[in-house]
Amino acid sequence: MSEPSAVEPMEPRRLLAAPVVAITVQGTEQEVTGIVLTFNVPLDAASAQNPAAYFVGRDKVEGSDKFWDPLDLSDPPKVSERVRLQSATYDAAAQTVTLTPASTFDLFGKFRRVRISGRGEAPVRDAAGNPIDGNGDGAPGGNAVLRARIVKASRFSFREADGDRARLRLHGPGKLWALTSRQREFAPVIFLNKTNALKSGLTGSVVRHRRTGDGVVTLRQLSGTAFASLPLLADPAFRVEVLTP
Repeated sequence: MSEPSAVEPMEPRRLLAAPVVAITVQGTEQEVTGIVLTFNVPLDAASAQNPAAYFVGRDKVEGSDKFWDPLDLSDPPKVSERVRLQSATYDAAAQTVTLTPASTFDLFGKFRRVRISGRGEAPVRDAAGNPIDGNGDGAPGGNAVLRARIVKASRFSFREADGDRARLRLHGPGKLWALTSRQREFAPVIFLNKTNALKSGLTGSVVRHRRTGDGVVTLRQLSGTAFASLPLLADPAFRVEVLTP
């Protein structure tokens, strides 16, 4: 029996510009050593390097082992499980902030939400000194909240904001881990786990949206590539921005 494909649910296209345009993961999917956020504007270094301006973690229902999905209609009491951050480092040339945790953490267990403060006592500010437009309403101030979805499967499908649909398939031993945005603010991060260099291979296909698509989809990061063949990299329908062994 074939394994069912993990499919990212279709959601309304986000019309407002988010300040974070890419997420990159340092380390492995089971021992994350850093989260790199790429911004669409230059930042004020002092505010960008304040760890208190960022939240990385997930929410769960209070008094329960079950984690809460913020898209549910109900609104149960919840508590936040936070990744404690040791530092935030700003790279002005790349317009990135690298968040370093106090200890490594498991992506699947801890990573569901990133919040960048645009208001309050410790907002991240742009180079002109204005709080970032976190919620994309065109005015300074407002928190940016990025909600992630983690999938572990052999097959994974996702849709870009322009309507193009991509399908990835890992053949042979191993699993594919996908970090993807619920609202398509950033391109997926893909990990290959427990693959075999002689037997495992990653392939993909793209279906272009007939009105709005360009036929090319972006993978922000493809990691764990040392022990698998990668026919996907020879496919012009895929653009991989960061490739790590």
